[in-house]
Order: sequence, then structure tokens, then C-alpha cells
Amino acid sequence: MSRRKLDLICSVDIGGTFTDSVLVTSDGEVVEGKALTSYHDQFQSGFFSSIESAAEKLQLSPAELYPNITMITHGSTVATNTVVEHNGARVGLLTTKGFEDTIFMMRGLGRVMGEPPENILRVTELAKPEPLVAKSCVLGIVERIDSQGEVVVPLDEACVRRAVHQLLQQGVNAIAVSFLWSFKNPAHEQRAKEIIAEIAPSLFVTCGHEVTKTLGEYERTVAAVINAYVGPVTARYLEGINSSLRAKGVDAPLHIMQCHGGMIPLERSKKLPVYTIGSGPVGGLMGCIKIMNELGIHNLIATDMGGTSFDVGLIHDGIPLASDKTVLEKYQYNVPNIEIVSIGAGGGSIAWIDPYSGAMRVGPQSAKANPGPACYQLGGTEPTVTDADLILGYIDPEAVFGFGQGRGLKPNRRLAEEAMATIAEPLGLTVVEAALGVVEIVNAKMANLIENEVIGKGFDPRDFALVAYGGAGPIHAAAYARDLGIKMIVVPGETSSVWSAFGISTSDIRYELEEEVGLLSPFAPADLQKTFSELERNGLDIIRSEVGEAAPVRFTRYAKMRYQWQKHELEVTVPDGPLDERKIQELVAQFSQKYEERYGSAALLPEARLEIVSLRCEPTVEVRKFTRKSEAESDAVPPPQSRKPSRLVYFSRNRQPIQANIYNGRLLKSGNVIHGPAVIDLPGTSIVVDENQTVTKTKQGDYIIVP
Repeated sequence: MSRRKLDLICSVDIGGTFTDSVLVTSDGEVVEGKALTSYHDQFQSGFFSSIESAAEKLQLSPAELYPNITMITHGSTVATNTVVEHNGARVGLLTTKGFEDTIFMMRGLGRVMGEPPENILRVTELAKPEPLVAKSCVLGIVERIDSQGEVVVPLDEACVRRAVHQLLQQGVNAIAVSFLWSFKNPAHEQRAKEIIAEIAPSLFVTCGHEVTKTLGEYERTVAAVINAYVGPVTARYLEGINSSLRAKGVDAPLHIMQCHGGMIPLERSKKLPVYTIGSGPVGGLMGCIKIMNELGIHNLIATDMGGTSFDVGLIHDGIPLASDKTVLEKYQYNVPNIEIVSIGAGGGSIAWIDPYSGAMRVGPQSAKANPGPACYQLGGTEPTVTDADLILGYIDPEAVFGFGQGRGLKPNRRLAEEAMATIAEPLGLTVVEAALGVVEIVNAKMANLIENEVIGKGFDPRDFALVAYGGAGPIHAAAYARDLGIKMIVVPGETSSVWSAFGISTSDIRYELEEEVGLLSPFAPADLQKTFSELERNGLDIIRSEVGEAAPVRFTRYAKMRYQWQKHELEVTVPDGPLDERKIQELVAQFSQKYEERYGSAALLPEARLEIVSLRCEPTVEVRKFTRKSEAESDAVPPPQSRKPSRLVYFSRNRQPIQANIYNGRLLKSGNVIHGPAVIDLPGTSIVVDENQTVTKTKQGDYIIVP
């Protein structure tokens, strides 16, 4: 084809099994790409194969593709994998003398942090996580700053120099510095970092106050250590991807997705890679905001069932629920993030027999990309959810997992049945009965997670619509939503299997700035205004230096509040503009309403004083976004060419299998209505429509399932 000038937005999300990408054209066409995640070459081949497979749908060769990319964004799992797989840097930790054991002692519930609720009662049977820093590499430094930021004991610079030389002799290639009360006065941490740079200029160094400026000695130390632990690996990876993009002709700057739902430029992300942990699933939730705006829905449950995990996030009253704490491998640290909870329940989750109870279990172990589910024909022999889906007819046996010439995997039903037989025979079941059991177990696990998240936050699932995406999400959504009374399921069309990548492409450049204040009611508007003005000035300086002088900036303000003497806080939005008594009253009323929603009216303490623990500011630069292409509405009756040959589908254990109606989703038109039971085959996934359900295709290409 002839060369032409295009304007392409590109986004890539690396998952445990597949690497997903989308290309969005200026007229709103969205094309998806997929490739197996390539662990063997630091994800490089999977990254670029995914993009190039999407380009094939636009009939673009690599030489035509890369120069036409005008914006590129990336959600990286490298930092997460580094911690989970324990293959990060050898870290040294400099901390206030006398507090060397903080990171090893953890909090009182450190052993069960992140564990399911039933394990809290088994605390003595559980182990603490593997240390990220060796005890011999934790050295105390003579210094002390008090809670008001005043210097009590000056920094002993000679002590710092001795400690750095000692750590270098132990072979560390990254150092974390975490002193007491550094978020009140970072001078000692900053000077220690300067001394380290004088001695070892190429060493990766992280200070606690650079990662988080919130109260919590343990959490701040963990954040600094994790950032140092993943820093060298992540920086090399991101620089490698960026260099390859430049070599292929991409001029657009690379932006990296963050766990708080925004993107930041490459250089800052290389310094603060801890913010990339969990960023991929957050991308999917940001994409759900687009669906929310298009459909006029304000309460959404975002569910992402990929190859390795099942992720759930909530949008309530149009705002994604956020958290100020993250738990990774039982380590808890304070970093603002969109709250996503995950369990090991994906298409690659392995079914196994518990040797103690003799019962069938599913997950959390995953076959991942290598060897993958047995049906992938890549050497996997253990039965997985994907194998069960193929056996039960949910997946087209002629489907291709992955996109692009020579990159796809055609499932093999015989191999799936052989793998399923390894658990069916010991349990005295047929292969089909075992497959139904696998699906029932994984559906129950996912429904239970959604129920715990929604009801546990004081909400009713029946007040929410559910968005199902990821390669396996649309296959199982009707089942895991049914028992919760959810009345509407939205599947984001052909993009559903790469929805997190699409969501990343819709995210803006955003920074997080926070300051501990400790203010008690009645609140003086001037006190809050002063802190917000300082945060906004700092945010503006960062954006001017990292994004550009002309970048238009929007600020959003938040206050973290609680009743005095209570431990847990709730974050509320602070009105824009100069603050006065009326806006302070609005702030207090908003907190009371949110507190009542979360804990009930009986928990309100109207006579208690309120405390604002910290103030947070989000400077945002909106990036270019293209409106998704839409088509005119057609008849309700699907066109004849959309029908595929029927196939035997097992909808439940209590019903006989049927020769179900099968549709090619790519040939359905806007306005078409399909009545269940049926299956709609899509690239990379399929939609299983139960009896008494109907599906309507929207003008944006999404599918809405209702009873």
C-alpha cells in the first residue's frame, strides 16, 4: 500500500499470559493486538509483536506503523513481577540508628497482611514474607528529626560515608534511605543521598520522602525499599523499550501508567517505579469511566478476568474508589492508588485436587504464558479454566488466541480433555463433569470477591452495572453476576480482551502530591488554602519541567479525614477555588455522608471533633483522546451472515447440553438483539449468554446483557 500520514494513539499492557495493545486512529477506529508475554527477553518481543499485530488490521507494515505513532502509553508489570519473583536488586538500607529492625518487625498483622479473612485465625501457622533487604545490609545512621521537623541530632556525615562503603563491599546495587519524620523535614535524607552520589554516582538511590510524604515509619521504609529493589530492573527495562521505539522511528515520548490512574513521563517513572505496581488493572478501570460517560451510568463494578488473575474495582457516583495503602507480598506501604483487589482466578488458573480433603480446587497457581493451558499446545499438561471453557463449548474450537499472521494459537480440544481427565478420574467424574466443576468453582470465587468488595464497602450490588473484560471475563460474567442480583452487564465489544490497554490510552498525565497536616475542627479555611497553594505551586513546577511550559493544568483537591482518635480515614473531595466557611461546611457534610454510607448511621459521632490528617493535590494535564467510532443503529434482528454453525454447549450441571445458537460478533450490527441461550464469538474471547438473558449491541460496539 502507499505510504500515508496517520495520527495513531498506541497503548500496551503486559499481562501474565498475553501482552495486549490497541491502536486508536484519529477517526475513532480502535484495533486490538495480542501476543504471548515474552518473559525470556524482558518482554521486548511480546511488546512489539503485539503492536505490529494490531497494525496488520490497519494494513500497516512496521515501517509505516512506528513513524505514525503520535502518542504511546504503557502499563508495565515489571516492578510487580520483580517483587513477586524475588529477583530484584541487592538493596542496602540506611535508617535512623536504633530503628534497624523496623522493616523486619512489620506491623502486628504483618503475617496475614493481604491474606483471605479466614487466615487471620491461623496467624501462628503463617510466615512473614521473604525479606527484601538482608539484615546485614541495614545500617543505622546517627541523626534525629522530631515530629515537628526540628533537628534533634545532626546528621553524622562520617557515619553515612562509612555505611555506604560497607554496603558497597557487600555488593549492593541500590540503596534506600529512610529516616524518622523525613516527610516533615527531608534535609537529612537529601544530604545522605548527596553523599551516596559522591561515593557511587551510578548507584540507584531512593529516599523515603520522595516516595511518600505520609505518616508511618514502617510503611514509608517499605515504600523506599521496594522502590530501590525494583528500580534498577525497571529502569533498564523502560530504557530498553524506549530505545527500541526510537530505533523503530517513534518520536512521541513514552508515558508510563501509574497505580493512581494517571500517566507520568518516562524519566520520572524510572525514578519511582513503585508507582507502576498494579498499574495494568487500573487501566481497565479508567476505560470503564469512558463507558460510564457514554451510557450515563454512575455506579460500575469493573471486572477483569485475564489469563492469570481476576481483578475487581468500583466506580461509585462516577468516581473510582481509591486507597492510600498498597499490599504486595504481605508488605504494606502508603502510595495513593485506585483500589483494585485481585485473586488467582484467570483463564490459566490450574485445577487440582487438595491432598488433604480430596476436593477439587482452582488456582491461585497459573499456567501463565509458558507452558500455558494444555489446549495451547505449548507443553502444558495441567487442566485450567481455559481448558474447561473449551470442553464446555464456550470457546470456538476454531478460535485463534492472539492476533496477527503466524502469532495465533489454535486450541486443541483433545489436549484439554486429556488434561481434565487427570482430575476427573481420581474424583470419579467424567471429563465434562470435571470441567463443569472447574467453572462452578472459579465462578463462585469471583462472585464471592465481588460480594465482599461491594457489600464490605456499604454498597448494594443491585445498584451497580457490571463491566466484564479481559480474555475470559465475558465468558464467565453472566454466571458470576447472576447470584448477586446485578441487572446489567456491559462487555466492551471486540476490545474487551484488551480493555486494560485501551483504558491506559484514555488516561491523562497526572501527579500525586500530599502533605500531612493534622488539623482539628473547627477548620480555618486559611490553613487549608495555604497548604493547597503550596502543593499546587509544586505541581505546576513539576509539570512545567517534565511536560512543557504551555501544558494546560487542572488541579483536583482531596482531604483525608477521620473522627479524632480514630485510626481509619476517609478521603473526600475539596471544592475548587478560594476556601471559605461555606466550602468547609460542604467538606464536613460530605465526610459525614460518606462515613454513614460506609459504616451506617449508628456509627456517626456528631459531637466528636473531626481531624484532617492530610491534604492531597492532583495536578492533571489532559492528553489527546479520540472519540470511539460509532455506527447507525440497525434492525433488532441479526443479519443472516452473523450466524455460525451451532455447537454443543453445557450451560450448567442441572441442564442438558444444547446445540446453541452461535454468532460472529464482528458481523453483528448496532441495535441487533440476541436472546439466550447463545454464544457470541469475538476476537480473543466470547460472550456466553444464559437463558432468559438478552444482548443488545450498542452504536459504540459494546454489548449490554440484561435479564
